[in-house]
Amino acid sequence: MLDGSSPHRLVGKFFTNSTPPSNAETEETLRNQWVPSGDMTVQKRDDDDTFLFEFIQKTDKDKILKKRPYNVNGVHMVIKDLNSSDSIDFTWDSFVVVVVGLPSYLCNHDFLPTLKYRVGHNKAVFCGTHNNNRFIFFQVDIDLKKPLRPGFYLGRNQNRFVEFKYWNLGDFCYNCGMVGHVKGDCVHVKFPKQRALNDTSRTHVYGPWLRHSFIETSCQINLMRLPNDVGECEKSLSYPQFFIEVEFKILSVCDTITESAIRPISRFRFPCSYLYAEPESTDCVTTSKAYKVIRKEIYEKTPSSLLGCFKHMPDVTESLVEELKLIKKDKFSCDDKWLTLKLQIILQYPSTHVDHETLLSIFRERSIERNISNLINKRVENNENLLSLSSWQDQIREVISEMGFTRYMHHSYVSRRADKARMESIQLEISSSRCSVPADRSAVSELERFKVLGPDMDRLEPCVICTEEMFLAEEATIMHCCSHVFHSSCIEKWFHVGHICPLCGFKLPLQK
Repeated sequence: MLDGSSPHRLVGKFFTNSTPPSNAETEETLRNQWVPSGDMTVQKRDDDDTFLFEFIQKTDKDKILKKRPYNVNGVHMVIKDLNSSDSIDFTWDSFVVVVVGLPSYLCNHDFLPTLKYRVGHNKAVFCGTHNNNRFIFFQVDIDLKKPLRPGFYLGRNQNRFVEFKYWNLGDFCYNCGMVGHVKGDCVHVKFPKQRALNDTSRTHVYGPWLRHSFIETSCQINLMRLPNDVGECEKSLSYPQFFIEVEFKILSVCDTITESAIRPISRFRFPCSYLYAEPESTDCVTTSKAYKVIRKEIYEKTPSSLLGCFKHMPDVTESLVEELKLIKKDKFSCDDKWLTLKLQIILQYPSTHVDHETLLSIFRERSIERNISNLINKRVENNENLLSLSSWQDQIREVISEMGFTRYMHHSYVSRRADKARMESIQLEISSSRCSVPADRSAVSELERFKVLGPDMDRLEPCVICTEEMFLAEEATIMHCCSHVFHSSCIEKWFHVGHICPLCGFKLPLQK
């Protein structure tokens, strides 16, 4: 039994069948991982191969316990609170387990108890979700004497596998799934276990895909000139400026196979004078006007769900400013006032074949969900019978079949999704009936429309419906009564379901 007289002590022990790292290597690695705010002392006890860690600050101890597990160059170290009990079991450790690839129709509170049991029986604590339920997090106490759980199958035909990933997982055996040794030292299993990867191929159950960590990514930018479609409106501009459309392209590379997802982020205009403005100093940091504006438009408007998984997201702002200077010098003529550019930020990261297949499954399911949502809206608009479960099942099978994703046509998925679609359609119909009556079409058609010109961009507020600015040559609509201005396409959609100005509440005549 260890002496636990100090309240700010932790005890650690390597869980391994091989030679553990040296004392100096262990201390240096853990100091770099923990970065304590106060002093920390480390003592190796030779009688039982444990390490004692003592902290000045209680917050350091609590932080370290919260962020378990840890490893030193891949060798797993179990960290425990010295005051937790008289006897300490170093064959159990706390892990963050991430569930990946759970179908969206099961991402609900009803399925949560089943999911918790799958992850860790009664020892799993739900911690939250990330990226639209793509990642579901649990804190789990895991028995290191048993193989890691790789995931579980869904459906009677077991044609859908939901993966488990382990945060900060060090070395483990790709044959048997045990922590404490690697494949070459395994005495438990001679050949690796296998499972179905997709309809045509199989994969090992255990492999590097069980690790969850920030994605190391490479980044490049493409700045492409687009044709100007503003016509004579360009003559209304009093100073030259860029119009930039920002787009992220995510490339997942597995061997020679590459899958991409493109996400439009924002549009903004950028006066060329910003490129040559005097640098501004704030909090001992000197930055140019161009740098501040571009960084805000790119990084502050990018969803955290897109960038949150990438480690050390590169800052491309400086190189982009320099490229814009070259374009201004080489591409702008004396008469040019408006140059349209597309900024494509390409993030590329390596992927295992298992993670690649999981990513494809997520893409396929999201495509199916979009089409089912369109089906729900269409049936509500057409006043179809929304109560028939069999008709929902037939139409959802038809949607999946048309997309070629027959793997998702199994009964459990179609049945659950049809029941959910029926409930969503009924709720949509009820909410639609409670909406205010649409505006009279003739009254909407009589509203004044105009092309946005140069001076308008400087004086007009952003459209409150879509929250975007009014850009050159776009069509805007002004309300006669209150002088509020919106994008024409936005306010027309607004008056399809209501008759009140979104800013001041002025009422248009009702549709008869």
